[in-house]
Parts: sequence; structure tokens; C-alpha cells
Amino acid sequence: MAEGQMEKLTRRTALALPLLAAPALAEPAWPRRPIRIIVPFAPGASNDLIARATANGLQPVLDVPVVVENKPGAGGAIGAASVAAAPADGYTVMIATTSIAMAAAVQPTPYDPARDFDAVRLLAQAPIGLVVAGNSPFQSVTDLLAAARAKPGTIRYGSAGPGTVNHFAGALFALRAGISMEHVPYRGMSPAIMDMLGGRIEVNFPSLPSVSGQLRTGEARLLGVLAPERQGDMPEVPTVREAGVNMDLLFWWGILGPRGMPAAVTARFDKALLDVLGTAEVLRFLANEGASPARTGARAFQAFLAAETTRWAEVARAAGIIVG
Repeated sequence: MAEGQMEKLTRRTALALPLLAAPALAEPAWPRRPIRIIVPFAPGASNDLIARATANGLQPVLDVPVVVENKPGAGGAIGAASVAAAPADGYTVMIATTSIAMAAAVQPTPYDPARDFDAVRLLAQAPIGLVVAGNSPFQSVTDLLAAARAKPGTIRYGSAGPGTVNHFAGALFALRAGISMEHVPYRGMSPAIMDMLGGRIEVNFPSLPSVSGQLRTGEARLLGVLAPERQGDMPEVPTVREAGVNMDLLFWWGILGPRGMPAAVTARFDKALLDVLGTAEVLRFLANEGASPARTGARAFQAFLAAETTRWAEVARAAGIIVG
């Protein structure tokens, strides 16, 4: 081969090398395999139901299986810790709720909610309700406050356990109202609601999805909502602010992944979740559960998670919430 031809071939080969190498160097598109959504609580609760509705919606959007896996224990800390320690590749995420920030405020956890997770998207929110049994003598928030002030410490409220959303809601309500109530912890919200219906405690502060069935049948009555304003689907129900209790508490659900997820993966996941939240099936599901879709993407959700972590630590100190 002539020297000039050899030089042209060498130059041509050198120019082609980056093109030949490009497919091997490029990262494979995400997702390429099944995705797991960890639910850090037992099956059947609102977070489990919303995780499953989200998974069903994601599968056709992402074209891979999306599996829900329950990992209950230690108030959600076991499941959350497993996600914090998982590879940050977008294939293991969790359904997180308001309780992740509250639990970290009152007990040692192997993770910091604001530091050890990447926010993907806030999915939905629902107001916390002030609920009594259908046959309760209390017809309004004002009635309840009057009884609590007349006989301090005689009104009992239930919760799903120490340091849970319901515990925080009742403690903050009492603090802001200037009343004293007795906290009665249970292992889950269902037994707390059953004891309220049976007259063993007077009031509960559940997320509305967890008591929607009893409200529909009249077994339970909603005196007020712990929300900034009245809800559009129940305009007749006042906020507790209208009775002079200056507080609000919305229960939220969102998707978190391990810290360090690639930005492109988070953006793709975020977009897929937004698509799912716009489907008629998921909108109907959330409405039936008393929840509404959130419009908060990854960056805003990350800031919100940090603010929630700080907020509930301050409330725990002010209200004297201690988990033994």
C-alpha cells in the first residue's frame, strides 16, 4: 500500500474511533428492568393503596414492571432505611408520607429525611380531620373545646402510635387551642377508630382516606379539617382555624429515592409520575380516598421535605412529644 493511501486510512480510522466507541460508552436508557416501590408499612393503609395505584399507572408509561413491596416495622424506619441504603439508580424508591419527617423528630433513625433521600415527586395530599363517633355529643369543634376546657385532661384522642401523624396532630391541636387532652396510642389507626366508635376514646385525628368509609355510613362525624381553608368537595365542613385554633396539617404522599440518583433518571421518573397523576383512573382513585393530586416536582419537593423535617422537630419540642 502506498504511503499516501496508508496515511488516509490511518486518518479515516482515527476519525471513526469515537463513533465506534460511543455506543459502548453511553449509559443505557432508564428504565431497563423492574422498579420496586417500597412501602414502609403493612398492606392496606392509605400509603399502600396509593403506592399500588401509582405502580399500576407507571407500568404502561415506563414499559417495565413496577412492583410494590411492603417492609413494615419501627414506625416505617426499617423500610425507609433499606431505601436510603439501596443503589441510587432509580430502581428502588419508596412511598414516603408526612410521618417520615415526624418520626425523625422524636426518635433516632438511621437516616436524615432531608439529607439521605432524593425527592422525585410529591404525589398527593389530604387534610387531617378532627373526627368523632356518629353518636358523639360534640356537634362542632367549639363544643369539643368547651368540654376540654371545662374538664381538662378528660378528652382522649387516639393515634396510630407514638410519634405518628395522628399523635402530632392531636398534640399540636391541644397546644394551639390551649387545652389538655390525653393521648392514647394504638398499633395502627384502625383500632383507634374502632375504639372511638365504641366510646372508649372521644376523638381522633386521622387522614381522611383512613376514615372515609365510616364518614360515608355516618358511623363517624367530621367536625373540622386541619387545613388552611375549607375543602372544595366538602364546603360545609369548617377548618379548625374558624374555631380559633391556629394550625393546619396536610397528610402527604410522595416518592423518594436514595441520595445520588442521576439527574436524568430523576427527571424521567418525575415526568412519568406527572403523567400518571393526570390519568382519569388515578384522579378518580384519589378523589374516592379524599385526596387530591399535588403539582410539586423533584426540586420543590426536596425543599419541602427539608422544611417539613425542620418544622416537625420544632413542633415536637414545643408540644413536648417524646417517644420512649
